Amino acid sequence: MKDIEYVKVEGHSHLVRDDSSHGIVNTDIEQYKLTMKRREIMRNTREEINNLKSDMDEIKSMLTQLIEKV
Repeated sequence: MKDIEYVKVEGHSHLVRDDSSHGIVNTDIEQYKLTMKRREIMRNTREEINNLKSDMDEIKSMLTQLIEKV
């Protein structure tokens, strides 16, 4: 298996280019950790919003049933 070789990206101290895939790789571990934390926060926020939407649908349904009985 061939070793992966990286070439520094000019003007960017934390970026390297993968020679085999030509992809850009960020080598800044702290930035990676921050990105993963932001993704987790966004995932939790989306989940909370979806739960609130579900709760609102349930409340609407209950109110509709209550109105129909009156």
